Amino acid sequence: MTLQADKPMRVHGGADALGVARFDFSTNSNACGPCPQSLHAVQQADATHYPDPDYRDLRQALADFHVVDVRRVVLAGSASEFIFRISALAAQMANAHGDMAQVWLPACAYGDYAYAAQAWGLRQVPDPQAAQLLWACEPSSPLGQAHSVWPAWLHQPHGTPQPSDAQLVLDCAYAPLQLRGQSSLTDAQRDKVWCLWIPNKALGLTGVRAAYAIAPLHADAPLQSLQALAPSWPVGAHGVAMLHNWVQAATQAWLAQSRSQLQAWKQRQLAALKDLGWECLPSLANFFCARAPRDIDAQALRAAGIKLRDTTSLGLPGFFRLAVLPPAAQDALFAHLQRDLQVGKVLQEDGV
Repeated sequence: MTLQADKPMRVHGGADALGVARFDFSTNSNACGPCPQSLHAVQQADATHYPDPDYRDLRQALADFHVVDVRRVVLAGSASEFIFRISALAAQMANAHGDMAQVWLPACAYGDYAYAAQAWGLRQVPDPQAAQLLWACEPSSPLGQAHSVWPAWLHQPHGTPQPSDAQLVLDCAYAPLQLRGQSSLTDAQRDKVWCLWIPNKALGLTGVRAAYAIAPLHADAPLQSLQALAPSWPVGAHGVAMLHNWVQAATQAWLAQSRSQLQAWKQRQLAALKDLGWECLPSLANFFCARAPRDIDAQALRAAGIKLRDTTSLGLPGFFRLAVLPPAAQDALFAHLQRDLQVGKVLQEDGV
């Protein structure tokens, strides 16, 4: 996704001016959710008091879950809040040396990477070796595939110093919803990058805004600067409750079961769309991109309570990103597409 001075209004999946679609294929939230344990924890959260401003217990729980030093855990109001904050840090570090920070973005990616870069005056560059801030997402969005364009310093032997001003952020939003395969990075490589975690998608609770990142090893200076850029209490009581519940064994067991269910639903959804003539791209996650065999009326679909996500704003024009949903939602989509297909055939036969 390229940076443009005249970028249009931001495009997201989920609720819109018509509210929440009955069958919403546009958001990648776990369709098996909400996770009952997490929903209960959020509903029982004490919203009458401020959270601990240092989030000591929560940060320790997250550190124990990832088996890292607690000093490496950074809380964020959301993934987007972290994206904007670390973009500000890149600009700040470059300005301290009288330079303009340079950013590298995947060709197809979540739009906020580019919006944040534009907001903080970062220059997009095509060479990941030249960038001070680099973005990766695995499984990627919108494609749901493995990331492949890594800077050379990430593959150097363990102990080899990386560029002191290079910050690579691995967006792990969909890692908990990866249905097959495994991470492209070794544990040693992951220790060189920022790992951004956003549990609300995996838990089916996207309305609860909270995220966290695990900082690279030996990143004390950028870590302190990033913490200094944070507002007070970036995560509210409901987000704290969700993140505490995220690390519980019962919640992770529910998530594992949901991945099995999603995989079965995904195969059904892919098979039916291919039968309808759709081109479906490979994906490791609980969503995939597909192109219709003919133009479809997305507005008519939305009026019928079915919402798809056009991927033009994600750098992939001509395709839709479809979340994997239960059979009832799939059947509603298939029935509408089948009617459209029949109408198209009749018009073609009539020479219209």
